[in-house]
Amino acid sequence: MLDILIKNGLIVDGTGKPGYNGDIGIKDERIVQIDRNISSEAVEVIDAQGLTVVPGFIDVHSHNDLVPFMEDKLKGLKLMQGVTTELVGQCGLGVVPCVESKNGIWKSYVRGVVGDPEQDWKFRNMDDYIEQISSLGLKNNYSALVSHGAIKASVMGFEDGAPSEEQINRMCQIADDAMNAGAFGMSLGLQYMPGVFSRKKELTAICNIIARHNGIIMIHLRDHDKRILNALDEIVEVAKVTGVKLHISHLKSYNSEELGCPAETLIDYVEKTIYKGINITFDEHLYLSGSTLMTQLLPPFVTSLGTNSIADNLKNKQILERIKDELITESISYDGWDNYTAVIGWDGVLITSVNKDENKKYVGRTVGEISREIGVHPVDFVAELLVSEEGGVGIITLNVFSEEDNTKLIQHPRCMIGSDSIPAGVPHPRFFCNFPLYISKYVREKKVLSLENAVHKATQLPAKVIGYKDIGELANGKTADITIFDFNEITGYEDYRNPTKKPLGIKYVILNGKLAVSNGSLCKEYNGKALKYIPENGTAK
Repeated sequence: MLDILIKNGLIVDGTGKPGYNGDIGIKDERIVQIDRNISSEAVEVIDAQGLTVVPGFIDVHSHNDLVPFMEDKLKGLKLMQGVTTELVGQCGLGVVPCVESKNGIWKSYVRGVVGDPEQDWKFRNMDDYIEQISSLGLKNNYSALVSHGAIKASVMGFEDGAPSEEQINRMCQIADDAMNAGAFGMSLGLQYMPGVFSRKKELTAICNIIARHNGIIMIHLRDHDKRILNALDEIVEVAKVTGVKLHISHLKSYNSEELGCPAETLIDYVEKTIYKGINITFDEHLYLSGSTLMTQLLPPFVTSLGTNSIADNLKNKQILERIKDELITESISYDGWDNYTAVIGWDGVLITSVNKDENKKYVGRTVGEISREIGVHPVDFVAELLVSEEGGVGIITLNVFSEEDNTKLIQHPRCMIGSDSIPAGVPHPRFFCNFPLYISKYVREKKVLSLENAVHKATQLPAKVIGYKDIGELANGKTADITIFDFNEITGYEDYRNPTKKPLGIKYVILNGKLAVSNGSLCKEYNGKALKYIPENGTAK
């Protein structure tokens, strides 16, 4: 007898091949039969007549590192998007390694992205992280990258300048240990501290370690403005020297003729890189607004001495006047810093995450609104808030990207789909709706992707590139991670004033052979697993 039998669905198997009507039989966590008509008895029968049956979506870019430590209502949100597996530890802002006694600064810095759960957290290494999240129970499958930012902070703090040979060796050892413990690769955030201080020698040394394990590096580029091609040159050269698999996180520039770089130019760059024999892929989220730390609004001279000095600098009136001048002077630029306010203005900076109760009144409002209301310059308000919050403020940058660029980039065959979900504070709507929006907007409404191609980009393609062995495809012997949705109903939302609006259309999710979403409702069970990378053959277990 089967555990679950899915009947009469439109099967889109993840390979990109045309969909077909059929049944799927599941037993002991595996797909054991796919046929036009399966007559076997089953404990649970799902009538998928009129529904689409696909592999569980793989979210290749998530900041949900600490969601297992958070309140229950957040833990199942990816399942309600149809996501069965996510890859955390992104943008160099991951939580491994991080031990409170050494990395209090790091925890304060990243909480605007990964959140600040009431339960204390600290992870000596990747083994420790995997053990802790597994013991708490997982709603969906987790996989992790080791974070270059966390590695560097654990060895050097936020110190500027070139690391010593000893420090480079220590960073390499941490990366090597993480890969041996099951990390799928390493993320870099060269626009964030302390990664912004890193240069070729350090990056090459650590990427050599990842390449030795056949892992992947996923990078938040040093710049996303008109200098993005220079930022790409930097990491492509490292990939060329080391042979590491290269993946560009959220490859896009800004919606500005003066300050941005069009999608056609980025696509041409990717094509030329592929032609040179370099293994490059990239991902996109679907939204026109981004999400980051408020400290990214500041010119880097303010932050270059590390988090401990930011508060002192922001109390200095001369420094505040210099910030004001530099933000309105287009000729001033720094490597590793994009002038967001020049692109979107202060009314485009929406506050999403603070820690202190007295500042929670600002969440859900823009810096422009607040500064006008209280009668101060926006820089003065930002400075006061950052000092109060010790730098840990999350923001949404409204309408910073171009819909036309998004559409062109998403169609590229090397593009995958990631949510870039950030659970801190009042989250960006991509935390709730990214994958339903992907199908509803780009397949059903805009018709720029076929259903089969869209599913491939969110299932088999990332599975092959990242190194998941048994997921991403509906085939006999594969793990039964399956999402079933109503193609005519599935809908995601892009509403920044009501970001927690739930998506529509996800009817069933099967995770590791067990029901996780049934009739559109989240099941109580925790059926997720922590997936580990196996360096010897480049697959997950």
